[in-house]
Amino acid sequence: MNTAAATGLLLLIAAEPELLAAAPEGADRGELTHRVREEDHLCLGCGTQAVCAVVVNSRTAGPRWLDLCSECWFTVRLANESPQLPQ
Repeated sequence: MNTAAATGLLLLIAAEPELLAAAPEGADRGELTHRVREEDHLCLGCGTQAVCAVVVNSRTAGPRWLDLCSECWFTVRLANESPQLPQ
């Protein structure tokens, strides 16, 4: 995934948060670890095995899981810090 694709992914998530699975309210480190180590999820960016799980807090849909591989997680983090995204 490149930065432009990651920016597009973030904009899609902002527009359609229901595309992501619902996450528990106030998910803690234990729940994040369990999701990555004990469950089987694919990276939303590239479709490989996810090794990172984060909770995206949507104003309209509540907390949602975002599962990513390491490479996509790094790229999404860079895109999220970009001034190109609307706040």
